[in-house]
Amino acid sequence: MLYALLLACTSEPSTPAPQATAPGEAAALRPVKVALNWFAEPEFGGFYQAWVDGTYRAAGLSVDIVPGGPGVPVLEMLQAGKADVAVSGAEDLLVRRAAGLDAVAVFPGFQDSPVGLLVHAGGPTRFEDVKGPVAIESGSMFQQYLWARYGWEGKVAMVPTTGQLGAFAADPTLAQQGYVTSEPCVAASMGLQTTFLPGREAGWNPYSVLAVVRGADKDAAWTREFVEATRKGWEAYLADPARANAAIAAQNPEMKPDRLDCIVAAQKGYVTGVDGLGVMTAARWTALATSMNASGQKVDATGAWVSR
Repeated sequence: MLYALLLACTSEPSTPAPQATAPGEAAALRPVKVALNWFAEPEFGGFYQAWVDGTYRAAGLSVDIVPGGPGVPVLEMLQAGKADVAVSGAEDLLVRRAAGLDAVAVFPGFQDSPVGLLVHAGGPTRFEDVKGPVAIESGSMFQQYLWARYGWEGKVAMVPTTGQLGAFAADPTLAQQGYVTSEPCVAASMGLQTTFLPGREAGWNPYSVLAVVRGADKDAAWTREFVEATRKGWEAYLADPARANAAIAAQNPEMKPDRLDCIVAAQKGYVTGVDGLGVMTAARWTALATSMNASGQKVDATGAWVSR
């Protein structure tokens, strides 16, 4: 039911409206459906910015942004032709490619992965110091990586996570899997003093908010135009996120002004990273594949991405 509802979602944010389209112009625009792997939030700010300020339209594209949610199969939607662009993570792409998916990454919205562990202030400041318990998604690639990297099997207790912070708030020894764009801001709103341990500091750093297209479209003209417009969207969003955030809040009522401001501030460095906005390198992709293989996966990053 969730899958069907998402496919039926309105494609463009209802407010604020983009610049008007001249008569006959819409018919000339190339439609592009973008499937997000989560609800409308600032982590997708560059996409919303390029939509709301008319950058996509100026590039000859009529872009529909379809918000996602837990477990929404965006890469499968891409494969089935239900989306033209899937926004996913590099680790998920490699796993699906190993299973036969013909898809290629063309633009990383986040240079650095936003995933990590949230701990109470005064707790561990390094992954090496984590003693447990850890609330984390069992079997996730991040979990498998940490347990393999630090030898936590049989030493660090793993407990289920609901994504909520009730158990975390009640237990000062608990560490919880989270995203720099989410849990730290929620914790702050609850009056909790916390520290966020970024996964990148543990060596786990897949590209995130990754725009992925079918292999047949990787060199298409519309793909090149989409990538360039998305880059411009992120540049504009980093300079002033107000209009895009209004569109995000219209689709996701949980995004109140203070929450939006917290997320925007937290994620800025993750968008640009060390290499710069939208840059992908062979070294990073190879390192990711090596880390995943060491954790029991069998993946290959060859041909998984193209740089613009």
